[in-house]
Amino acid sequence: MICLAVQALVTVIYKENNMSLKLQLNLTQNAYDLQICEDYWAFDNKSDYIAHVEALCRKYGISTQKLFKEVGQCFAYLDDVRCDYCGYICPVQHPADIPYFRSKSNWICGVCEYDMQQAYYSR
Repeated sequence: MICLAVQALVTVIYKENNMSLKLQLNLTQNAYDLQICEDYWAFDNKSDYIAHVEALCRKYGISTQKLFKEVGQCFAYLDDVRCDYCGYICPVQHPADIPYFRSKSNWICGVCEYDMQQAYYSR
């Protein structure tokens, strides 16, 4: 049980040009799942994404469905992109999200965006 509690706190950091992507496992994931997630997020956004996914599936002997299930259970976020209003970290779901969010001059999380819309339309 202690192993699971410690495992939930595992955060893997990827640094590229002083910017980092962090991965946080959920309670059901193990070291094998972490390696899959690390390899998935190691995609450089310059090569062929489909070839990257296919190579990972071959490496681990899993289907694309299994790959995306494991990756989807791991919470990935950018610690250098935060909501301009509340400071919440920026979650990412795909490697292509990283350059997109970093190219924006500001970012607003979904909760704050919803609150702003409600305030605007309630006038």
